[in-house]
Amino acid sequence: MLNPQPAYRRAATRPLALAVLLAAFVAGALIVWWLLPLGLLAYAAMVALAARDPHLIAVAQRPARPKLTSATFRAYLDSIERTHQEIARSVAQADGPLGRLLGPIGVQARELTEESYVLCQKGEIIESYLAAIDQRDLRARLQAAEQRLAQTQDPYTRQQLEETRQALLDKQQNARDLGVYIDRIVAQLQNISASLDNVLAETVRLRTADAATADSTTSQVARRLSDLKADMDAFQQVLDTALTQTSPA
Repeated sequence: MLNPQPAYRRAATRPLALAVLLAAFVAGALIVWWLLPLGLLAYAAMVALAARDPHLIAVAQRPARPKLTSATFRAYLDSIERTHQEIARSVAQADGPLGRLLGPIGVQARELTEESYVLCQKGEIIESYLAAIDQRDLRARLQAAEQRLAQTQDPYTRQQLEETRQALLDKQQNARDLGVYIDRIVAQLQNISASLDNVLAETVRLRTADAATADSTTSQVARRLSDLKADMDAFQQVLDTALTQTSPA
């Protein structure tokens, strides 16, 4: 269960809350003194309400993570995070038994969002590596090695050229393999984004449904999210193995 306490610090430093606090001091000092305590009460109320936001609580408790530098993967993650925020708000607005039914869905959506960040990090590493490879230069070096190999008779020189040629071929194949994994990562992120969009629509619809229908449907939604997470975990293992073998760093 999420602890709301760390969220108060974030809520207290939101721009709108700070603006209200500043206005309270200015009004109390320059207009009428009793506007200061009134403004402080308004500030405290804003902080208390904002600190109950499930998304803010989750963000406050989430370990600090480096910002993505890849525009491509940052765009995918931003889209997924926005949908997760809307799901968290929708779940928080559900009362009573429905709120308890939707609670696990909100947790699953948050876990998928966190794993999406890890996936984006790996995609960014691969993207950076591939961007640093000059494919034209690689092909030229490979062609030069093959030409020299065809013209050389000395056994030692041929051995060195063959090793050079093989190293270049391996690098070329690694780049092709990593390009495939970039496509797979993007496809996985698109699947997560589309699935969370559907989950958001389901949570909104379920808030108007009766308890029996909501119970059945939330179980189906939770099962779909669980299956998606299992697929994502399996893909992460395959990706980790591939990155180890291709050594992109």
